[in-house]
Amino acid sequence: MKTIYSILSISLNAALDEKVSIGMVMKNGDQYYFKYSSDKLNAVKNILSAEKMYIVKNYLKALESDINSSDFTSLFDSELSTATNWINKSYLIYLSKYSNNVIQFSPPKVIDIELSDLNFKILFEKYVFRFDSQDSEYNYRKKSLHVASEVKKYLYPTIEENVNIDITLDSSDFENLFAPIEVNFLGINNVPVAGQAFDFEKKHYYLENDVTRYISLTKALELEGKKNGKYFVLGIEPEKNNQKNHLMWQQIRDSNFLEFIDINDLGIIEDYIKKHSVRPYFD
Repeated sequence: MKTIYSILSISLNAALDEKVSIGMVMKNGDQYYFKYSSDKLNAVKNILSAEKMYIVKNYLKALESDINSSDFTSLFDSELSTATNWINKSYLIYLSKYSNNVIQFSPPKVIDIELSDLNFKILFEKYVFRFDSQDSEYNYRKKSLHVASEVKKYLYPTIEENVNIDITLDSSDFENLFAPIEVNFLGINNVPVAGQAFDFEKKHYYLENDVTRYISLTKALELEGKKNGKYFVLGIEPEKNNQKNHLMWQQIRDSNFLEFIDINDLGIIEDYIKKHSVRPYFD
C-alpha cells in the first residue's frame, strides 16, 4: 500500500482562500503519524482573534488526542492506536471538501515512499515547519513565561475596571468560607465571576490544596444563593509524565463548573467580562 498524506491548514480568509499550513497526517496501512507545529501556531496567534485561536487549538488538541490515543509524550514513543481508522483516502477527500472554515485538510496525495520517522520529518519540514519532536506548545511557553506574571501583565490592565483585583477573601466576606483564599479577580453581573491562576507543575500536594480552596469559594457563594457562577482557571497544561497533576488538570478542563483557560487565551476572559458587563463584586 502506498503512503498518503494530507496537509492541515488554518483558514485566514475563506473568501480569498488565504491559509497557512499548520500540520500533517500520513498513513500507510496500519501505520500513521500526525503532528502540528506549536511554534507556527504561536507565530500566527497575533493575526487570529482570541475566539478563533481558542477554536483552532481545541480542534487540534482533540484531533491529537483522537490519533495519539495511546497517550504518549512525544511523537514516536509508541505505536499509534488502530482506533484512528478514519485516516484513509476517501475520508480525507471528504474532509478536504467539507472543512469547518477553521482547519482545512488538503486532498490526500499518494507518494511512493516508505512511511518512516525520517520521511515524515522530511515532508513535515517541507510543507509545514521545522520539526522538533521534543518541542511542544507547552514546553515552548514554559521557557518564556510564568503564569502569574502573564496574568498580571496582560489580563489585569484590560479588566481592572470591571473586577476586584488580587483580593483575599475570608469568612468576613462569605460566611461559609472557612479558610482565607486569594483570587486574581472577582466580579459580578447576574452571577459571580472569578478567576485564579494555578501552577500545574508545582508539587501535587500544594496544587491540590490550591484547587480545593478555590472550589470552597464556589461552594460558599452557592450557599449564599449565588448559583451558576463563572469560575475561570488559568494555567498551562502540565507535562503528561507529571501524572497526578495532569489528571487534575484534565478533571478541571472537563468539569462543568470550572472553565480552564490556557494562558495564551486570556482574551477569552476579557471578552466575557466586557460582553456581560461585569462589575466589581465589592465597591
